[in-house]
Amino acid sequence: MSRLVAAVRICGAAGISVMVAGCGNSLTERQDQAVVSALPYDSVPCDTLFMHRDALAAQYGLPLDARPVFVRQPYGVGPLTPDVRSERRRKAEAARGEIDAMNRSLTRRKCAAPAPAVPQ
Repeated sequence: MSRLVAAVRICGAAGISVMVAGCGNSLTERQDQAVVSALPYDSVPCDTLFMHRDALAAQYGLPLDARPVFVRQPYGVGPLTPDVRSERRRKAEAARGEIDAMNRSLTRRKCAAPAPAVPQ
């Protein structure tokens, strides 16, 4: 009987540690944070927003139409999967969300893309 009790305690401790590993640092939670509201960008002038978006895309080597990427998780284990992505990748994914939000603001306000500079 004591072996059974010990096995239950070990399994219980392992289960709790897996749940705690995902809390606050889960992949799905961090991916959800990459989705950014476009409303704060509505007060930024169009030309400034285009420049900021282009600079952010260039900084992380992303396309100008970048959107957040979500990794598919088996049903029910997403909140328990720890986020093991590198810091650079996390920042690039956050930049994707920011670029997407800027693009939604630009589209909603019907901002025209600035003409490319012509070298003289």
